Amino acid sequence: MVDSSFLKGYSSCIKYTTNAKVVTMNQEELISYLKRINFTKLEAQIYLALLEGGAMSAYQLAKKIDISRPSIYNTLEHMYEKGNVELIPENTALYVAQDPKVLLKKLNWEFSRNTDLLSEGLNEFLETRHEERYVNFKGYDTTIFKAKELIQSADQEVYMNADFDLSIFKEEITILRSKGIKVIGFSFQEMKLEEVDMEFYSHDRKPMLDHKPSRLMIAVDKTKALLADCYKERGTWLGTVTNNALMVSIVSEHIHNDIYLLKFKNRYGSKIYNDELYINSTFEHKARMENK
Repeated sequence: MVDSSFLKGYSSCIKYTTNAKVVTMNQEELISYLKRINFTKLEAQIYLALLEGGAMSAYQLAKKIDISRPSIYNTLEHMYEKGNVELIPENTALYVAQDPKVLLKKLNWEFSRNTDLLSEGLNEFLETRHEERYVNFKGYDTTIFKAKELIQSADQEVYMNADFDLSIFKEEITILRSKGIKVIGFSFQEMKLEEVDMEFYSHDRKPMLDHKPSRLMIAVDKTKALLADCYKERGTWLGTVTNNALMVSIVSEHIHNDIYLLKFKNRYGSKIYNDELYINSTFEHKARMENK
């Protein structure tokens, strides 16, 4: 954003106070700051001359700045079109500097608008490259912020699987639902999500007293996925965000199959998990031991 402090109260120099310290900027420093916000050196000289001296003609400005009138005329016309100076239409046209508050608000608005448009354009450009990426990250807080960012990017559907309270994403889910975007969640854990507008499925298992969040999977629009976890042995959250089609499909299928199995269990009872179903793998043995 544009810092308005450097133009307030300008005469031949400017003073402002920050943390009880008086800071003074000379003309060269002001010109340097104006150039940072896309003024040319001549435009900055003209603006400061008008801010200091009030209304002036092109002839008067040329004499004050010591530059040729043709250069002044062309630059003044450009500044007038951009709204950096104003014109007083008399027998001899007079120019005045745009009020610094108005100028900087306009520049802030233009900067914000251009960055928003640029952000959309760059994201579209990036997505058209179809480059498969895996972005790794570390830490619980980073996991949550990455998940929020991913959820916010949804245009169609979001699938989530976690062993911690999904209401942490309430704000993002509310925004998606206001756009008609479907949000589906699954957990083996019991959760109180009455105030979260999402389709939620759970085995309603009571968490252990020493339970700590350890698992999160998210798939968005069949295009992006997040996987993150924290084992007791590791003690730190690690995760990845990817647009790899296979990984996105695996996460989506996993969450769907968890929900399908839950529905079968609710309909037919726990007897669906019997010896005829198992394939005698080490994964099954480990899972069955953990669920005892």
